[in-house]
Amino acid sequence: MSMPRTDYAAWAAERSAPRLTDWLRETSEPDWSAVVNHPLFDALAEGSLPGEAFADYMVQDYGFVDPFTALLGHAIGHAPGMADRVVLGQFVGMLTSDENSVFQRTFETFGVPETDRNAPEYLPATASFQQLLRETGASESYAQMLAVLVVTEWLYLGWATRITRGEILHPLYDEWVGLHDSQAFQTFVAWLRRRLEEIAETLDETEFARMVERFHETVARERAFHDAVYSG
Repeated sequence: MSMPRTDYAAWAAERSAPRLTDWLRETSEPDWSAVVNHPLFDALAEGSLPGEAFADYMVQDYGFVDPFTALLGHAIGHAPGMADRVVLGQFVGMLTSDENSVFQRTFETFGVPETDRNAPEYLPATASFQQLLRETGASESYAQMLAVLVVTEWLYLGWATRITRGEILHPLYDEWVGLHDSQAFQTFVAWLRRRLEEIAETLDETEFARMVERFHETVARERAFHDAVYSG
């Protein structure tokens, strides 16, 4: 039977500067690249995504804010020390201020009804991802929480730094991309990757395997979500 840590060790032995998160990303293909290269983001960058489609996407994506904030709260509570809590707490602040503001202004701009803002009908892929976030928070495993955070934030950094924004872009589209390709966000993702790699060194075989499974499962849910909200 395949053992994730053994598999990683074999992969690392063939590389001069191996990183666990690079291995996790590679072993999550083709789902990883499918998200980073999703046509939704090309349409967003080109300005060809209709406002209604952007609003529908944001309604579904906003469904993650509450369980994601709760997951961050669990991560802060299970972090090994104050240094981690400070970084995670600062990210919660951004999520509940700058990012939440983009959602709210999108809803206002594109006339999203109150019912769709506060109690929308979630797609099955959205509901499935929400459940994964809740389950991860309930796991009480800091490593699993970091694995989910690395996936969600690194993937968004990946698509945001891949695309080239058109010269004429709706301000809200531009702001949404800007949240995910800024230097501050790049620094946060780098920190998440480093902390997951450091924490992983302390895990036993069972918990290491669970962390790897959670990483791959999160990537798969991300792909399912984006395919559901936009087919191109």
